[in-house]
Amino acid sequence: MAETSLPSSARRLQGMAMVTTVLVVIQLVLGLLIATGIAGQLRDVHAGIGYLTTLAAAVAAVFAWQVGSLVGSKGVFFHALSLPILMIVQIGLAEAHLEIVHIILGLAIVVGVVGLVPMAAKQAAKLRSHA
Repeated sequence: MAETSLPSSARRLQGMAMVTTVLVVIQLVLGLLIATGIAGQLRDVHAGIGYLTTLAAAVAAVFAWQVGSLVGSKGVFFHALSLPILMIVQIGLAEAHLEIVHIILGLAIVVGVVGLVPMAAKQAAKLRSHA
């Protein structure tokens, strides 16, 4: 089937999953630079991109809800929904200066966000097969 037969919500979910992944990888690199003391002055940039990543993850969750309704499976929605929630907790940990817990949760968030990309692709494949 042609790519155009894919519902726009599925294309948007895949796009937002990729955007969120790029942002979280940038966060990872900045976090490593900050944690190793190489670029501590980048904390504000790390924080700003963290807010953007949280917003992107929230938008991805909305599209995941739409796709989940089309497919009849809410697994990808709940996975996507957990990410901005964890990111809000992550912001609180940063504000509380709990760096070790912040780093550990950050690594878990990276894994979760990267995992959203193949989940979105799987949902798109399900929609293509139903079309």
